[in-house]
Amino acid sequence: MTHGDGSRELGVGVSRSAVRGFSAARLRRYRLARKANIADLADAAGVSEQTVSAWETGRAAPTPELLAKVAAELRLTVADLVPIPNDQLSLSDLRAQAGMTQGRAAEALGISATLLGRIEKGRKEYDETRAAQLAELYKVTPELVAEVWQRDRDNRQARATRFRDS
Repeated sequence: MTHGDGSRELGVGVSRSAVRGFSAARLRRYRLARKANIADLADAAGVSEQTVSAWETGRAAPTPELLAKVAAELRLTVADLVPIPNDQLSLSDLRAQAGMTQGRAAEALGISATLLGRIEKGRKEYDETRAAQLAELYKVTPELVAEVWQRDRDNRQARATRFRDS
């Protein structure tokens, strides 16, 4: 099944573009604290109650765009529902916290999803102009984008070194 956000379901609410670090327990805790019911979140995200239930039980995870809709309904940010420490954030995490799939972000940037994927995987050298565009799109500081971009590159280099040494 394909959603309006361009993602494809791989089962009940499980998408190839699910958000890393999504906390099912945190979603449920915030929903209950805000006195919202599953139907409220389902309506806000445009999905079934069964899908929201699957998110809350950890059987599935929402796409960034669906999670952004749910967060807005609960008067939260995506980052509130995705507890990733700042020193572990990746560029794809920043994109997800902005509520965007890779395809939507690439479209907004005027680049291909392939190029954005290469940037997110640490395969492209740091580009100050592109970093500024990412920062504006993701509503974060250019300094954070620069830090995370370098971390992604360092992590890619470390993986390549481990692979070569094994």
